[in-house]
Amino acid sequence: MKWKWFPWKYLVRNVARRRGFLDPIKVLSQMQNFMQPSEVAAPAELLRFGVVLHARGLMNSLAIQHNLDWVWPYWVECQYNPRNAAFIPRSFSLTQINLTHRNWTALGLPGCEKFPIVDPRGLVTPHYDGWSIEAWIIPKQGAALIPSRLPSATQKMSIKGNLCITTETSLNQMELQTKAQVIGSVQSPICQIQITGFSPSEAWLVVSLRPYNPEGVSFIHDISLLDNHLGWLVDKKYSVNFETPADQCEFSYYRHGDVYSRLSSQEDKSEIWCKVGMASAAALYKLKADNQRQVIVEVPLLDFPFEKESHEDYVHTAQVAWDKSEEGKCSLQIPDEHFQFLYNAAIRTMILHSPDEVYPGPFI
Repeated sequence: MKWKWFPWKYLVRNVARRRGFLDPIKVLSQMQNFMQPSEVAAPAELLRFGVVLHARGLMNSLAIQHNLDWVWPYWVECQYNPRNAAFIPRSFSLTQINLTHRNWTALGLPGCEKFPIVDPRGLVTPHYDGWSIEAWIIPKQGAALIPSRLPSATQKMSIKGNLCITTETSLNQMELQTKAQVIGSVQSPICQIQITGFSPSEAWLVVSLRPYNPEGVSFIHDISLLDNHLGWLVDKKYSVNFETPADQCEFSYYRHGDVYSRLSSQEDKSEIWCKVGMASAAALYKLKADNQRQVIVEVPLLDFPFEKESHEDYVHTAQVAWDKSEEGKCSLQIPDEHFQFLYNAAIRTMILHSPDEVYPGPFI
């Protein structure tokens, strides 16, 4: 009860004035003059969300605009490019947030509160508000296939069996496909990414660990290589597993720039640490001329370790879970295939975002 009489408003006002800021108490009280009579001046949830969003936007402005030679997510490549229709001038903007391409897609299992997301160019963010995984094709000669820098891509959602998102991109006869899905069960969910690359000439198929997501920067301080080049341990907590060992692995930290610029360095490192939190890594697989190669990456979605069953069992378990979740649903049968798909996809989206409580989206 005594905390009720603590002079919070007085302290907040004084701290703000000493630092040269507007008085936040006065600003909030003035907001009432623009509103209809209401029990609350402004929803506290929106205020908290806005503070978090713009705090990230401040980090984005510091990290991105001074490092535009990095490979950034699709929204950054568009929003920071003056030749792009999505370009937003930023000279008077204190924070930089994603305002133009907020159209990622959620993956998951019925009854599971883990929602990996996929952006319009196939960037996969396995953990909530965490780092991401992206695939590239780097030829020995010529331009690289970087999905986030391409003007177009083909992306499809499959709802037959398991829920998965397939993204296809191409450049100079090179072809890259990423298929992302969540396999396993609620007790042992795994985000699986199947990456398939083709090149008419010798190239590298690259799996890269990125310190960002579709909202902006997401810190990575520590990356270490697992035994036999079979994955990474990220921040001593999360694992990224490769089905086949990488032919070459590269690491970089903020002062050395993006790992993309160091793919040819061939440094014999097994770990990296970055004080800034912008560590990045790349696993390189040899891609022979006129040959296709597939790499499977798996990220366990739970913090604690669990024993993984066979790949087929995990895929089958996920498919059975989706089939059971749709039992008794209100079905619709119409001749228009597109609207039929939209209805079925909406049913799965509703099931996905209501495991216990109902979520408005995977990132909110």
